[in-house]
Amino acid sequence: MSRKGREKSGTGIYHVMLRGINRQDIFEDAEDYMSFTKILAAVQDRLEDDLITKTTTCHIYAYCLMPNHVHLLLCEKNWQVGDVMKSIASSYVFYYNKKYGRIGHLFQDRFRSEPCNTPEYFFTLFQYIHQNPVKAGLVKLAQDYPYSSWPNDYLSLGQERVCFTRAAVKRFGLDELAAWVDDPLPENVGCIDMDERKVVADELVRDLLLQKSGTRNIAEFRLLDKERQKEYVREVMLELEAGPRQMSRVSGLSYGIIQHIKSGIR
Repeated sequence: MSRKGREKSGTGIYHVMLRGINRQDIFEDAEDYMSFTKILAAVQDRLEDDLITKTTTCHIYAYCLMPNHVHLLLCEKNWQVGDVMKSIASSYVFYYNKKYGRIGHLFQDRFRSEPCNTPEYFFTLFQYIHQNPVKAGLVKLAQDYPYSSWPNDYLSLGQERVCFTRAAVKRFGLDELAAWVDDPLPENVGCIDMDERKVVADELVRDLLLQKSGTRNIAEFRLLDKERQKEYVREVMLELEAGPRQMSRVSGLSYGIIQHIKSGIR
């Protein structure tokens, strides 16, 4: 069966989402987040073959980099959204695979998108994208999340500038935008999402692991029989929907072992 064609935007503006294959993490450390941000900054203006003339491929209005997926609010210029996303994804995969000595796909085959055809929906998406880390429980305020355009571009708290900010600031002003970004959207707002599990803090995962195993710290947990360790890890992954990289980081078990445990859960 052929897949459904992408819905076109009458304004050229899209909310775009890119997810790691099998929901795996696509950012391992701060350097990875920064590298993706630099790719976003570079993709908007591309040098032509003569290395003199620049082509404006798109305008990026907002972004948020979550541990295993990315949200963008962008407008097509000289490139269509598919070309923009192909360039972003291929550049980051090249960086990631080289850094971690891996080969193969990193992202889900097809990015998701929805058109933005009205000013009202533009600012709904603006809120939604910047509130993702708050909704996931990573921070209490959008301005506290270091990997989104709200603190970095609009509040000028970061070093790397990505976004074309004039469109939003000119229409409402920064003070009104700030109040809007901090005002939680209702659960039924209607924006497409990745159907993601809630991101759980490492401390909560660790505390539950210690509670279930009856140990006082991770060093003591690691002294348990290997099969008992695996059983407690399996229980925590089921209860909190913790990902394999997080579980490996918290428990001290290898990523390969955690992946094997995960495969047995399915």
